[in-house]
Amino acid sequence: MAVTLLRAYGGFAASAIVTFPDATEQSLIAQGLATASLVTSVPSLVGGPDQFINQNGNIALITQGGQGVPAQVQGPSILPNIPLGVGALTTAGASSVHVAGTMNLSEIFIPHWNTWKGLAVLNGTVVGTDNMLVALYGGDGKLLANSAVAGTLSASASTFQSRDFLVPVTLAPGRYFCGVQSNGTTATSNKFVSANGVNVLTGAIAGTFGTVPATVTVPTTFTTAQGCVCQLYT
Repeated sequence: MAVTLLRAYGGFAASAIVTFPDATEQSLIAQGLATASLVTSVPSLVGGPDQFINQNGNIALITQGGQGVPAQVQGPSILPNIPLGVGALTTAGASSVHVAGTMNLSEIFIPHWNTWKGLAVLNGTVVGTDNMLVALYGGDGKLLANSAVAGTLSASASTFQSRDFLVPVTLAPGRYFCGVQSNGTTATSNKFVSANGVNVLTGAIAGTFGTVPATVTVPTTFTTAQGCVCQLYT
């Protein structure tokens, strides 16, 4: 992948778009020194001006409102990965423990251009024991953003807990994946237990807490009790 440098690094000036080894890019993004830069133009098939862009495997019209960095919110400021009703905090998924270091993935579809500040996770019934971090991946499995790698303590049962990304991320419409990683096995998150009526792809990637994979193999099917109920926010 490529990154846009927020500060000078390795002989390159700030704002330069540079390709480094995955581990270096992951480290720069995690430290807030760079953001993922994976927007490319898609040429017209009939010889006209470029009309689409490819961002992380998602194809979007360049002419859509908010292309680039939106001057204002282009849609809802909170975007959950399932429809939420009045009973959502108790009925969306089921309270489920984590495997320490495992990155739990759940699909989210973004219908509009926007700049997202962070990701909120619906806590389960047990909180206050483990630290968790969040990450966001493109449809191609490349890391776009993550919260502090030290994590923050799980707090407030059966409510959405927000964790800011190190750097806000501007995204085109398309399919993305929410990632949640815990350092323990006691605190719970609400995870999808049935695909019926939800149609969210879910999966899990084993790992070490505090190490955010630069790329993951995104899930292509639903697996029970692996993907967390999440929502992006501006």
